[in-house]
Amino acid sequence: MKKLICLILFSCIFLTMNSQEEILDIDYAEIKEIISDPENDFFYPALLKKYNDFDSTFTMMEYAIVYYGFSFQDDYIKNMPDETRLNQLARTEDFQKIIEECDRILAKNPVSLNANLQISYALFKQGKPEQEWRKYQQRYRGIRNAIVYSGDGLTAETAFKVIYISDEYNIISTYFNIPKVHSQALKGYCDYFEIDGSEYYKASGMYFDISRKLIRQQEIIEEKN
Repeated sequence: MKKLICLILFSCIFLTMNSQEEILDIDYAEIKEIISDPENDFFYPALLKKYNDFDSTFTMMEYAIVYYGFSFQDDYIKNMPDETRLNQLARTEDFQKIIEECDRILAKNPVSLNANLQISYALFKQGKPEQEWRKYQQRYRGIRNAIVYSGDGLTAETAFKVIYISDEYNIISTYFNIPKVHSQALKGYCDYFEIDGSEYYKASGMYFDISRKLIRQQEIIEEKN
């Protein structure tokens, strides 16, 4: 519990309720089109390189496109992060092993929310120079903000959009600081969580749009038949 509280504080300087005046318009068809066009500024290989170079000029829209655009890459499902060992290590203070495990995950899946958060925290706890841990913290916050600005979570139509189920739990715990999840159910293309509200999210339910993962899994099944 103490480690979770530290992570929440570390991941957020300003934690405000998600009552955005604006919601990012995440159009998957449009994202697929622009990341596939070599002439477009958001051509995925170039954008991913800029992201992996920790470019300080990265905008929220670029974070959104690099995150959601990852779901159109060939190995999107294959590279779904297995964070079992990382979650076990996160309960310890073996920060070197945490860093090594995060490096392994990020080499295949650079948009992993949990790995970006855990490596930034581990480097910080090791006393590394600020520029070493801050760059991962900024990536984590950039992707996290893209997710929480993709909707308001109150209905299926305005659900927060994610490409991995693990990201749902990350947002629930480290952004909204939800004290308790009572149940989770799949409703169409959305995961619905019955929750106890928090200071930052007052409602008793939260929707996540997980359609990209469900659709891609179905496509893989059909391709094999």
